[in-house]
Amino acid sequence: MADHGEATPVAGSGAGDATEGGGPGTLVIKERAISRVAVAAALTVPDVVRQLGGLSRLTGRDLPRADVSVGEHSVSVNLYIAVRWPTKVADVAHGVHTEVGRVLDGFVGLPLHRLNIIVAGTTPKDSVEHTSAGDSVRALRPRPPTASPAAAFIAVVLALALLGVAFVAGREFLIAHETIGGPPWIGNAIAWIADLHWAPWMITAASAAIVVGLILVVSGLSPRTKTHTGARSPESKSPIVWLRPTDVARICSDYAGSVPGSESARTTVTKRAVTVEVHRTPGGDDAAVTESVRDAVAPTLAALADTRKVRVRVRESKK
Repeated sequence: MADHGEATPVAGSGAGDATEGGGPGTLVIKERAISRVAVAAALTVPDVVRQLGGLSRLTGRDLPRADVSVGEHSVSVNLYIAVRWPTKVADVAHGVHTEVGRVLDGFVGLPLHRLNIIVAGTTPKDSVEHTSAGDSVRALRPRPPTASPAAAFIAVVLALALLGVAFVAGREFLIAHETIGGPPWIGNAIAWIADLHWAPWMITAASAAIVVGLILVVSGLSPRTKTHTGARSPESKSPIVWLRPTDVARICSDYAGSVPGSESARTTVTKRAVTVEVHRTPGGDDAAVTESVRDAVAPTLAALADTRKVRVRVRESKK
């Protein structure tokens, strides 16, 4: 799926987005996305743990991980997991099979044809972190994907500036040892600064330095911008999968464009609202189409961790 950069994500579905004479668009879910959904669902099962670091991190074989094969009407998964030990592996496997199958069928819309579970690692229960009461495992809330830090660009600029300082220092060293010729930049700069006297331009320079310093402080303390929104199952309080606003818009457009009386749909997703613009068939009922679209997108929006206001705008198709 293509990204839309920093602009508000917009997605379309239906004849309004197809070429003249074409049919409605399609919604494609990549195997990589299904793999992440299966992994997230497996981690909601008690005694399934995430195993990172060491050789696994170097080889990209962290646990759990999933190999997915998508058929026309179903999906097969080879799921590699790590469990706490000692534990009843059969009970854990049954829980994983139930949860992964339920999530794939309910969220992705593909029933599970076959799930092979491979226990590829174990973690002693004694190594699990407990709460201060000592009787329950501390639940860690997953972190949402975020954009690059605001100070990333400034860090690159400062790194280039330091490389420039290193070059000048090396040049001065070679001049001091008479390896190369030329005027010493550092010595001349120090002499120029020493001869400076008060001048009006210094006020402007000082003010600019203060502004730049404040910008650097704000950029360094600014939190990263969230680029995804969480989606969770009814039984889970924490998100199990993360979606870009673009993906949410495309899913809503796909459902809205398939309701009776709708020729095409176009969805815009912001942090506070989801706006669905529907082009209905001539002679249709605006109120009925609006209610049908709200019902169609409601299950998708209900699964999101962030609550958004839903707006439906119905217009008669010009065709």
